[in-house]
Amino acid sequence: MPFILKIKETEQYRVLGSLPILCRIIGFDDKKEKNLSYRFSQKKEIKFEDDNFLIVKAELERGGINK
Repeated sequence: MPFILKIKETEQYRVLGSLPILCRIIGFDDKKEKNLSYRFSQKKEIKFEDDNFLIVKAELERGGINK
């Protein structure tokens, strides 16, 4: 599941393919990663925001042939 990351300080946006990669890039430890995973999977939240980051869980639409 892709995630959109906004770094508030620089107003930079990034699209990342998984939560572990996102957490590694922004320096979150295992505890914070597990907390985010719980929020997005168990609680079905689609957005997380703190003072530094905005993280949005997105749907990925793929092209292809419909059968």
